[in-house]
Amino acid sequence: MYLPYNCEFMFELKKALSVSPGTIPGSNGITYNILRHLHTKSLSNLLYLFSRIWTEQKFPSQWQEAILIPTLQPVKDAADPLNYRPIALTSCLCKNAHG
Repeated sequence: MYLPYNCEFMFELKKALSVSPGTIPGSNGITYNILRHLHTKSLSNLLYLFSRIWTEQKFPSQWQEAILIPTLQPVKDAADPLNYRPIALTSCLCKNAHG
């Protein structure tokens, strides 16, 4: 949904996406690369979604989920579970909604 007052927000969204890292996606499989290639109309719909999240203060429950990957810390004993740190893979959309 294109609204004239969204022009500045669209610029900021495109700017943020252009510098976003090529990280591994969360459970929805959406990457920053996919978001960077969206048509302006789709990005407008994304801005509308972010606006609704902001005004309604209802964060999508799927965006609160993460895939946790235990990663062994360098030079540590793999047999000790305390030597692992969690890596959380979350939705790229969630990261943009917060940022």
